[in-house]
Amino acid sequence: MTASRPPKAIAPRRARVAATSLAALLLVGGCAYFQDTQSQMEEAETALAEGDESRAEQLYREVMRNKKSRDSEDARRALVSLLLQRAARMMETDSDSAMPIYRDVISLKPDSDEARIAYARALMKVERYTEAVDVLMEDKGCRGCKSLISVIYIESGNTNVRDGNYSEALEDYDLALSVNRDPLTVLAKVDTYTVGEYGTATDAYNFLDQALRLMPADQIGVQQVWWDKRQQVIYAAALRGEHDKLTGILELPDPRARVEDGQKKIDILNLRMYAASLQIYVKAYDLGTARGMQTFKDAEGQLSGEPLEALRKTLLGLYMQRIAAHVADGDTKQAIAMSEQALELDPTDRTLNLQHVIATAMRNSGSGRKLLADWEADPEYNRMRALVETAYALKMMGIGQFASARAATEKAERYAPELLETHLARAELQAETRFEGLRKSWAETFREMDQFNYPKARINHYGHALAELRVVQSLYTQEAARDYLRGPQVASRIQALDERIKAFYPFEAQLGTPGEAVIVLTRVDSPATKVSVKGPRQVHEVEVPENGQVELKLKMPGLALVGTAAGGEKAVFAEPGVKIFIPI
Repeated sequence: MTASRPPKAIAPRRARVAATSLAALLLVGGCAYFQDTQSQMEEAETALAEGDESRAEQLYREVMRNKKSRDSEDARRALVSLLLQRAARMMETDSDSAMPIYRDVISLKPDSDEARIAYARALMKVERYTEAVDVLMEDKGCRGCKSLISVIYIESGNTNVRDGNYSEALEDYDLALSVNRDPLTVLAKVDTYTVGEYGTATDAYNFLDQALRLMPADQIGVQQVWWDKRQQVIYAAALRGEHDKLTGILELPDPRARVEDGQKKIDILNLRMYAASLQIYVKAYDLGTARGMQTFKDAEGQLSGEPLEALRKTLLGLYMQRIAAHVADGDTKQAIAMSEQALELDPTDRTLNLQHVIATAMRNSGSGRKLLADWEADPEYNRMRALVETAYALKMMGIGQFASARAATEKAERYAPELLETHLARAELQAETRFEGLRKSWAETFREMDQFNYPKARINHYGHALAELRVVQSLYTQEAARDYLRGPQVASRIQALDERIKAFYPFEAQLGTPGEAVIVLTRVDSPATKVSVKGPRQVHEVEVPENGQVELKLKMPGLALVGTAAGGEKAVFAEPGVKIFIPI
């Protein structure tokens, strides 16, 4: 008989066996579990490689739901990366659909600086600035969020400047400065004045001064931005008449570290001349001239050689600018006085001498011709002689001496027939010249139709005047307007004549063949039609094409009655050498 073991010896052994079996079971089961999540991760990566993002997302989320899985956090990071890429792509075409994806990412991983910054940038892109700042401020430990908050405030400020909300823009810039004391942010505030015309030159001066105090010596790019901004402030202040602020703005120190002191002197002197030029442009003549003179005086104590000569030429240019402005205003006294003053600085300057001829001719054409005789060999002599004659014609028209004005204009035509001022004198004369060969029956027929009335019942050559005026307007380009050798009051005369004619005259006109009387029938947004035109000598049947025009040369100048598609008639005096356009 086998002796039995004591119960206390058997129990521990069974316990060890049971424990060993359970551990083995857990080990086997655990390996299977981890192996399963690893296979899901691999399958997700495969799906991504094949472009199946939806399947990859599903698998990552399944792994994440297994809280005990060691792959859960890896799946979360992979899913966050997937969603961020998807949202970034979607922002290009459908920002509204991208936003929920960003919010989902933040909920998945609230501590992700990358996700939070990406979401804020997306909100900034669609100008949802307040939301963008709120997203960044939700996580106080976010690295990089503080810098982006400053950028968002700046972008909001720029948007408000664009939209004309200047006070709000300044608030945004101040919020940005509370986060990051950046001189570029202060310089952005300058735009509210220069672009938005908000505030005063004093405000702009303070912005420039504040930016100077924040600007490190090594910020070369910012220093150049500051210099450019100051120039913009000078331009704006001068054009707005804030002349008393210009000197202070010009006296701010130059922060450009890489510009040599000698060049800085030249640059600031040129900037002062620029300010003077702007003042003359806005007709603050004495202020601008005084600034130019003082600038050159200061330059004589600081510069020599070519730089000083360049400043002297700039000063002469200021005088030329002012003389031209006085001529354009018809201010004979000031034009002569300034040309004489400028010639004291340089008696040999060609442009100043020719300007003096024009100014003198405005007062006395005979004296102008005498001065011009010294320049007979100059290439511009013919032009200048025409300017003298047209200046005289203008004076004669002003006192009603149209015969003398016509004689002077004919002289100008011999010297420079295509000169802008010659065409303008012709136009003004034609507007005062009665229609040749006017028949009483024509005038009565015209008045019976009551289509439009000629001023003071004088049927003048307004068609020809308008045609000449259109030539003048085509010649009076921006470059022509800036020409220092222009005749008196060109711009104001052009405007006055245009307003005078178009106030009553319903047609357009252009110059044609001398002697020919032509009317041009036009159709706009209309089908072809046949019309009857009763000319001075015969009736014409004319077919006008759809959306087109046809020229009709009449047998002689005179009254023409043009039928319209609606069955009425339009009356026009066809003038020699002119094409008159009549819509029907």
